[in-house]
Amino acid sequence: MNQQLQVFNSLELTDLKLNKARWWQTFFVVLQVSHRSLMYRKAVWFGLLIFAACVLILFPFAFGTDLMSRTDMRFGAFWAVQEFVVALSITRIFTAEMESGALEFWLASRAPRSAILMGKICYTALQMISLQVPMTILWIVFYNVKPEVLQVVLRVLIPVNILFSLGTASLGALIHCVTARSMAREILVPVLFYPLQIALLLASVTLCVKSDTASQVVGAFGAGAWWSILLVTPVIFSGMGFLLDNALLQE
Repeated sequence: MNQQLQVFNSLELTDLKLNKARWWQTFFVVLQVSHRSLMYRKAVWFGLLIFAACVLILFPFAFGTDLMSRTDMRFGAFWAVQEFVVALSITRIFTAEMESGALEFWLASRAPRSAILMGKICYTALQMISLQVPMTILWIVFYNVKPEVLQVVLRVLIPVNILFSLGTASLGALIHCVTARSMAREILVPVLFYPLQIALLLASVTLCVKSDTASQVVGAFGAGAWWSILLVTPVIFSGMGFLLDNALLQE
């Protein structure tokens, strides 16, 4: 009896190790294929950056330099451009994979669904963060952010950018994976994505405006509530995907 229990336990440990190895293998394959499918379109990343730079330059001409010197308008322009880039980058990432059939192939295979979702979330977040770094530098230069203000703003802007990217990536990846085989996904994705993502945008704008001591912002929520939105959003949608992976991410 003891020998049988030992054999059973050893088999369980072996299966557990194989499942972990399979999970990590799927995760890295998803990252690799996502990168390759997007790099075939070599101008995607650079084109998005040029687009962001052009829109950042156009905002002062549209509203006037005097109005853009206001803190709320300055940050509003920055996050408006961020939202444009989010819409284009997420759409292009998943469109490239849908055209190549990679996403449908993964969902039709026996690969762990949670590994697919985690791979898509990480790659999408990294893609967005890689665009946010040069965008922030261009915004500082074009909008003449003062050095004394910059030290205070960056303490908030950097973590807000990271949490904004993680929350947006987790939401976008989950919705695209769920609607991958839907006939009306071009309609469903924006209908589901933007109303849920607007809380992240409002939290990001509010926290950045509050960080500038020269501005006085009166709102119904304090900074703690907005930080909670940024922190909880990726946890909720990533956790939902992992817990309900077999039910949500079907072929």
